[in-house]
Amino acid sequence: MGATMAVNLLNYGYALVLGRHFGPAAYGSYASFVALFLVLTLCPLTLQQVAARFAASGRSVLTYLWRLGWYSGLAGGLLLAASAIPLSRLLNLPWPWLIGLALLMPWFTLTGVLRGEAQGEARFLPFGINLVTEHLGKILFTPLTLLFTPGIAGAVAATLLAFPLTTLHLRLRRQSRPVDAGERAAALRFARPAFASLAAQAVIMNSDVLLVRAFLPAHEAGVYAAVSIIGRVVFYGAWAVSTAIFPLVAARQEGKHRDLLWFSVGLTALVSGAVTLGCALTPTLIVNLLFGPAYLAGAAFIAPYALITSLYAVSNALTNHALAQDRQHHAYLTAVMAAFQVFLLLARHRSVQDVLVDQLIAQGLLLVSSFALLRLGRPAPTSADLPAARSSSEAAVPGAMEKPYVLQ
Repeated sequence: MGATMAVNLLNYGYALVLGRHFGPAAYGSYASFVALFLVLTLCPLTLQQVAARFAASGRSVLTYLWRLGWYSGLAGGLLLAASAIPLSRLLNLPWPWLIGLALLMPWFTLTGVLRGEAQGEARFLPFGINLVTEHLGKILFTPLTLLFTPGIAGAVAATLLAFPLTTLHLRLRRQSRPVDAGERAAALRFARPAFASLAAQAVIMNSDVLLVRAFLPAHEAGVYAAVSIIGRVVFYGAWAVSTAIFPLVAARQEGKHRDLLWFSVGLTALVSGAVTLGCALTPTLIVNLLFGPAYLAGAAFIAPYALITSLYAVSNALTNHALAQDRQHHAYLTAVMAAFQVFLLLARHRSVQDVLVDQLIAQGLLLVSSFALLRLGRPAPTSADLPAARSSSEAAVPGAMEKPYVLQ
């Protein structure tokens, strides 16, 4: 948790410095690049969750995931490289930035596997150092890259150069234990809801920044990117609540977790509401203090954005509660609503107001649907309910997610 907080502080500080130094137009392009980067980490984060879950159960599938990570990273990199030019035109980003991401795709997936193994084995010190290394390295590389690549492209280069350090830091530890067919099947089965949940989160949190950059003027997109950075404070503050409550719910017997549900939802709403209220009362002061006068046009948008993020934070608390009880339906519901949000954004994007209304509709529907599903849904089958013919390796990995391995 301490490493995650340090990473968030480093990222926020880095974003503020870039925004003030380069101005809205250039900062908007970097924010869009980071949003694309976060979407592309879906596969690495899924592999990280799977690796952590199995390593924690004492049945590591590292050798299988390492091979799967290499192949999937290579395939993803080739696909991104092949589509770099048309995608760069769509997103209004330079195509060399996308080629840089494509070259690093295998590194992303392999690092995800190594981080998951470290988490599952409770090697929290190297895991935390690894997280901080990535983001601190980006900051330290930036002055050097700016000497050779002036402008915001220098920050992009620093972000890309820092990532291989994380893979080299953890390294692959030799492991000769073979992974049988039953364990491979169990790993893939666990990966499905994990991927759905992560995909939904990545799309909900980043699709707006990407599409605003694609469809609106560069200056306006940069101001919106700054608004999104401020508004996401709501989510990351509330996420800490869900992280703390998740294992407590997983340890409770069926029917004895309602008090934790309402405590989690209430505390999440309280934290989110406090930040949203602050954004509503002093929007101009907040924007001017953090990003400077060049971004004051975004002051009118930070309270609505914070409200949208608050709705998602409460929905996310409900989803985490359901996953702690082996209920996977909420993860798939969130994925469907994330797709609906993208549909709305593609259909209506003439102004920032349109973008905010689209997200408000999608997140409001997600929250209502999540509460309804919580009342109507039934727990998904656990390993105890499945036929005895399943292998012992699968029984060692019951249900979906016992711990929240999602990294923000």
